[in-house]
Amino acid sequence: MKASLTYKKVSEDSVDLLFTVTNTTDEEQIITFRSGQRYDYVLYKDGQLIERFSEGKMFIMIYEELPIAPGESMDFLIPLQNLEPGNYKVKVWLADRDWPTLRESVEFTI
Repeated sequence: MKASLTYKKVSEDSVDLLFTVTNTTDEEQIITFRSGQRYDYVLYKDGQLIERFSEGKMFIMIYEELPIAPGESMDFLIPLQNLEPGNYKVKVWLADRDWPTLRESVEFTI
């Protein structure tokens, strides 16, 4: 399994992140979500933590197992809006404790 993270600037103060999890194995893999949360992230501006996605949020209680066939991917579009000028770093990871290595980071400037 492999994670990737890219960004696209959509306006002067906004970017869209695309977090992708791809099954790079020869066997079906199972992603298990234990709530409605699919991913989490932390956002830093000029080295200072400014946001953690899950902080202060409540997610629906649900247990869901999603199979990913070999070569298939799961995509998550994450909009970041109303960003002030500066240098940013974001770290994104899958909200499945069985896959702790499925995380990536990217840096960008607004």
